[in-house]
Amino acid sequence: MPPDMSNVALLRKIRIVLGIFMIALVLSGLTAFPLERELAMVCSARGLEQSHPSDVHVGLDSWLLTVRDGLRDSYLKYPWLAYGTDWLAFAHIIIAVFSLARLRTRCVMFGFFRRVSRPVLL
Repeated sequence: MPPDMSNVALLRKIRIVLGIFMIALVLSGLTAFPLERELAMVCSARGLEQSHPSDVHVGLDSWLLTVRDGLRDSYLKYPWLAYGTDWLAFAHIIIAVFSLARLRTRCVMFGFFRRVSRPVLL
């Protein structure tokens, strides 16, 4: 028995949304690894590599410099803090990898471990 076209369209929409979510998870995971280096690159691209937060008083540049200096000071005093962001990044990537099964199968999981043979609206 072929599935209804409305169910096929709904399944396609669910897969598209899940795919976008997985891409976002992987991107956020990959960008969480080198926080200090990324922030230094952004500041350098904006011409702020030698600036101090007190040089710029308002706006995005002030915020970038404050965060850059705070992250640098934190990593110098407490280098194990970077370990936590590494685990956070790793978790984002693992969740995206485990979501791959949802894209490949014909069933969609709603709730914890409850599978249905066709998508339903909750």
